[in-house]
Amino acid sequence: MNYNKFLEEIFAKTATDRKIELTRIKKFLDEIGNPEKKIQGIHVAGTNGKGSTCAAVESILHAHGFTVGLNTSPHLVDYKERFRINKEEVNPEDLLELYLKRKDIHEKYDTTYFEISTALAFELFYQKGLDFSIMEVGLGGRLDASVLLNAIITVITNIEYDHTKSLGKTLPKIALEKAGILKRGIPLVLGTTRPSARKAILHRAKSLACSVIEYPELVTVTNERYDEKGVYYDISIPSYDINWKQVYCNLAGAHQVGNTALGLLVCAVLSKMYGFKLDEDKIRKAMHSVVWNGRLQKIGENPAIILDGAHNPAGMRQFVQNIKSIYTYKRLIVVLGILYDKEIKKMVRSISEIADIIVISKSQSHRAAAVETLEKEVHKTGIRYYKEPDSISAFERAKNIADREDLICVSGSLYTIGEVLGYHQKSLSI
Repeated sequence: MNYNKFLEEIFAKTATDRKIELTRIKKFLDEIGNPEKKIQGIHVAGTNGKGSTCAAVESILHAHGFTVGLNTSPHLVDYKERFRINKEEVNPEDLLELYLKRKDIHEKYDTTYFEISTALAFELFYQKGLDFSIMEVGLGGRLDASVLLNAIITVITNIEYDHTKSLGKTLPKIALEKAGILKRGIPLVLGTTRPSARKAILHRAKSLACSVIEYPELVTVTNERYDEKGVYYDISIPSYDINWKQVYCNLAGAHQVGNTALGLLVCAVLSKMYGFKLDEDKIRKAMHSVVWNGRLQKIGENPAIILDGAHNPAGMRQFVQNIKSIYTYKRLIVVLGILYDKEIKKMVRSISEIADIIVISKSQSHRAAAVETLEKEVHKTGIRYYKEPDSISAFERAKNIADREDLICVSGSLYTIGEVLGYHQKSLSI
């Protein structure tokens, strides 16, 4: 079996027809010796900002000389993006070798695509003997395969409405699903979130005797500035002797202030837990080089082309605010593709505040909303729109109708922007 055959095989193992549970992955991990219990895990859940926060923690810890693994999902272009060691994507042959070694056991327990991916991360990070392994939750937390991780610290970025069919229709219910990552006696770093969600999380933390480090109580951020290249801010965390002016991070968008500052707080907590000193110069360098694509990622000029993976109402609202505050343009042309299980009406309403033209599309994901479904909502806005059957033809249509002074934004789903990014990268290599 080669790498491409491996991808075909695991991609076919979607969990759409199976109950979300931990039975399969637990049995699998037990049989291979439980690598998930032998790594030092940093476990990150939340509705938005998980990936950016993880990437900031990765960059900071690596800058301090630690070996660091990072597992995230979904990938944008290539499956191996999900697995990084010391900020570099892993060798695909390593993934193939690990899978083939355990293929019979995966078949024995009928593990799903996500379970296979999580197990690969556990075993890969254990084999490499890493100092820290950062794991981003895929869905929720309580029943996510990553919850089996030996967490030394847990992080919840925020709670908003998303995946309501799976996680619940109220913020406290969603919060309790996310709080499923909490482990008895293990500290939780909690980001800024709504009062009802915070209350549910704190109640769960108390029942498990988890100390809670709350971002809003400890961190003060002032003098924020944003441009296309990133964010700048002053940060003060007195309890960790941090008081730094004009920290620059290369991730664009106002929301990245909170995400990266939360990542810094996580590292500050770890520094006290493990007895190392945070170095201001190393942190500044780390923040200059955070690796996280698909979030206000600029891939073209004249017209400017931006990719952003906003995929729920809160994310789309933030995306709209970022476009308003950072970019100047003649017309905004939006290539839009959304998954059918998202709150399409709210997302379309948000983007319609700023879009001049919308090109409706459908990604290759089995969860992608039909073009006709999106058209129904876009039509209500009165905005000029076009329909295309897929992400690539929609992207080409947007480029054909754009003037040099226009701004093209591709958004609505990580799958949509991933397809466009892959297509763009291939066109550059020809």
